[in-house]
Amino acid sequence: MAESPQQEGVVVRVDARQCEVVLAGLGSEPLAALLRGKLFEEAGVDKTPLAVGDRVRLTPEADGLAVEEVLPRRNLFHRRAKGEEVRRQPLAANVDQLVLVACFGTPPYSSITTDRILVSASFSEIPVTLVLNKTDRAKAGKIKKVVATYEQAGISVVLTSAKREEGIEQLAACLTDSVSVFYGLSGVGKSSLLNCIEPGLGLKTREVSASLRSGRHTTTFARLWPLASGGSVIDTPGVRVFRPWGIPPHELRLHYPEWREAAQACRFPACLHREEPNCAVLQKLQEGKLPASRHRSYLEILQELEEVYGGTTPDSTPTVEGN
Repeated sequence: MAESPQQEGVVVRVDARQCEVVLAGLGSEPLAALLRGKLFEEAGVDKTPLAVGDRVRLTPEADGLAVEEVLPRRNLFHRRAKGEEVRRQPLAANVDQLVLVACFGTPPYSSITTDRILVSASFSEIPVTLVLNKTDRAKAGKIKKVVATYEQAGISVVLTSAKREEGIEQLAACLTDSVSVFYGLSGVGKSSLLNCIEPGLGLKTREVSASLRSGRHTTTFARLWPLASGGSVIDTPGVRVFRPWGIPPHELRLHYPEWREAAQACRFPACLHREEPNCAVLQKLQEGKLPASRHRSYLEILQELEEVYGGTTPDSTPTVEGN
């Protein structure tokens, strides 16, 4: 008996035991596909075997399609999954860039959350564009300070106000002909920005909670959308807590690119820039030549990674499986 012909597809949405795929480019209608049980058995450290953006091999079934295999990824954006067990939560695969959306006003701008997501993207070798939304809610001095902090780190920054439709053309240009994943805290305005760029999407939006000073989830699952201008965007649910996964503690410092030049003058080659003598990075911080907010976030993330993975020496770091 001849085997059923296999097809390849791109995952545009993932549910618990099934997903939606497009078979011939992003212009075709999504089709439902069941996930084989073996995918969960082979998931290893991953909480779920698939991410939006994955390329998969499919087999036709009597009642539809089934995912047989996840094809090799060129990258994977991920975080540490909820719960005590240290597992990886895949978020988006095979992307050209991460569009990290933060905002002023409500929810309050969070440098620690921004830096947590940035180091995770750097660890996955995914370029980042930082979007600072709701600029109508902040003073010019505050905006200038945040922009300077991340431009010093080599991060591209786009200023937007979905309410006033400011910065939309610049953001749209960043998305053209690329596969981008939109990510950020709940309530920062991801869906509002995407509606400004592509009104036909009609994504639901909701006002943030003033009492909780946080956003309410409007996007409940990640979904890949094609853009009329070319390219596509993966809209993701907002998060309240982001925990990096898999970064060896002794390598965290490497994901703060603005420290690299100063670090060459440190007394120790593997200086952690925490309390070591003759640390050139600490000296630059004391002189006000490096942002203190970035160092505070580094120390918090470093402590968390040490608690999860052990000490900061290479020998104490667990082996991290590839993408």
